[in-house]
Formats: sequence, C-alpha cells, structure tokens
Amino acid sequence: MNSSNEKSNGNIITLKISRAKTITVILLFLLFAVLASLLWNQQQIDADIVLKHNRIYENELLHEGFALISRYGMGLMSLMLGLLALLSLKSENLKSNRQLFLWIVFSFAVASIGGDILKELIGRTRPVEQLAGQIAHDIRSATSSFPSGHAAKSMGLVLVFLFMASNKTGINIFFKVAFWILSVLVCYSRIALQKHFPSDIMAGISIAMLSVVFGVWMTNFVYRKRGIGPDRLAGLTKRLGFVFLGLAVLLSMI
Repeated sequence: MNSSNEKSNGNIITLKISRAKTITVILLFLLFAVLASLLWNQQQIDADIVLKHNRIYENELLHEGFALISRYGMGLMSLMLGLLALLSLKSENLKSNRQLFLWIVFSFAVASIGGDILKELIGRTRPVEQLAGQIAHDIRSATSSFPSGHAAKSMGLVLVFLFMASNKTGINIFFKVAFWILSVLVCYSRIALQKHFPSDIMAGISIAMLSVVFGVWMTNFVYRKRGIGPDRLAGLTKRLGFVFLGLAVLLSMI
C-alpha cells in the first residue's frame, strides 16, 4: 500500500492505491464479470456444475461441513478482522494495518448493498426453482439468485486486507492465507449446497472487486472530513474492532 500524510491542521491520513494495483483490481472486476456473463449465457454449463453437486447431499459429514462454512464463514472472517484491529493497537508490527479497517468497512458495505440492489433488479430464480426435480437441494429462498450475496459480502470483507496489508509480518501473512481459504470456501459452499449457480458467485466476486475502489474514496472522504490523523486513528481503530466483533454475530445469523 502506498500511503501519504497531508498537512492540514495536523496530519490527515490519505490512502492511495498504486496504479498497478488499481489496474489489477479493475481487470479482475472485468474478468469475473465476463465469466459471470459467459456462464449465464451458457446455461447448460451453469446448471451442470450445480447438478454435479448432488453427491454432496449423499455424504452427511460433507454436507454439514459446507453448511457450517456457509453459515459461519463470514462471521469468522469478521471476528478475525476485529481481533486484528485490536491487536494493531498493541503491536507496532501491525500498526500500519490501522489505516485499512475503515476502508474494509466501506468495501464490505458497498459490496453488500450493491449485491442486494442487483438481486432485486435482476430477479434471477434460484437453482432449486430452475432445476426442480433434478437437484438434491429442495429449500426455496425468499431472495433472488444473481449475484451471490455471500460471495459479494465475504470477498468485500477481505479483499482490502489481501491486496493492501503489508507482507512484512508473519501475523499478516497468516491472516492473509486464512482469509483466502475462508473466502474461497464460503463462495464454493454456495455452489456445493446448490443455493447458487457458478455465474452468481462470479458476479458477487466482481462486485466485491469494484467495491475496493469505491471504498478507498469513501475512506479518504471521511478521514479528510473528520480530520483523522495518526493521533486519532487508534481511537477509531478500537471502535471499528468492536464493530467487526458485532458484525461477526450478525453475519452468523444470515
């Protein structure tokens, strides 16, 4: 992450994404958006992938495992972010992470709201309705299928940290690996449980990618508007740590 401090009644934190990382995020957004479009247009491939997961329901242990990941995976990631925020107040090695937590909140919010709005606008029916009688999953949902809210939310929670957090500390590397594994498992669990088509997942990830860019603009606006500098960042980080802990409970109830 490239960051700079501006002088304005004290040091105001300003976050910047390097051009290379901005291009990477935008290209990944386009890649996943194109994949989502192609899979939806090739509906048979989208459906066949879902149908192949009938076997998940034949193995009780496997099914329960994916159900737990689907329900509690996002909450666990939010809990980990809360712990990271609070740890950054104690460890000098993690101090640079403090700038990221508000950005993560905004990225998550944009991905969540954007995904939910698209669900309502597009109104795609779930696999349980389109493939009725062919798939093992038989519980109908009150919400639409495209894009996957779990994919958008889980990736919205972790992408900022994955892209922007320093790789110089072992704790950051550990959490990055854990976030990658958990976020991928949450996304895959939605296909494994036949609640979403692969195209829904791709679309959710693409929204999360775009939310990283919107998130940094919103964060800088708040930092500038509220005059957030290094001296006030610790207090904000502490509050955000508890926000993540509360969010962990809410996400586990979805």
